[in-house]
Amino acid sequence: MGLARYLGDRWMVRYKAGYDEELEAYKDTLERRRKKIEAELGHRIYVGRAQFDTEFNALKDCFAALGRLRLAFNGLRPMLDWVSDDEQEKMKILASRLSHFRERYNPLVDAAASVYPFVPEDIYAEFEKCMKAALLEIRHIEEDPSKAFKASGYHQGAEQRDKFDSAYFAAAKLARERFRQLSIVAD
Repeated sequence: MGLARYLGDRWMVRYKAGYDEELEAYKDTLERRRKKIEAELGHRIYVGRAQFDTEFNALKDCFAALGRLRLAFNGLRPMLDWVSDDEQEKMKILASRLSHFRERYNPLVDAAASVYPFVPEDIYAEFEKCMKAALLEIRHIEEDPSKAFKASGYHQGAEQRDKFDSAYFAAAKLARERFRQLSIVAD
């Protein structure tokens, strides 16, 4: 009996060692998966349905106003070859386009101001850059309308439009990232 018991114990130790290694490998795999899931969940932001809807609608309203202003921005300064040589006609076209631009700018300012508490700060900062670029464009044209048709005026307009576009696309990117991070929890 002693030999059989000795051999049985040795076999059991070897058998158990194999399963212990397998168990440790399985534990490592589970631990890595747990850490990965924990990291993914750690970057999530949990909000109620009401908060999600409010934030979504606030951003949607602001981006709708921004999009309309962006289209108006692109057409604000008429191309030189599309403008008559008559100074009064140029000023009339510019005044009409500036009026249209202001009609698009004011709703953006109203929308952004009314939803300020519901928009993440980093996105709102980009909205402010857009509004500043648009306001500077308005001021530059109002300051000296005849300069709008000169090379320096077109250069100023291009700079402001580039600043606006840069902030617009940065805000859009931030908004997409924000909504990827949000998870709705039951209220």
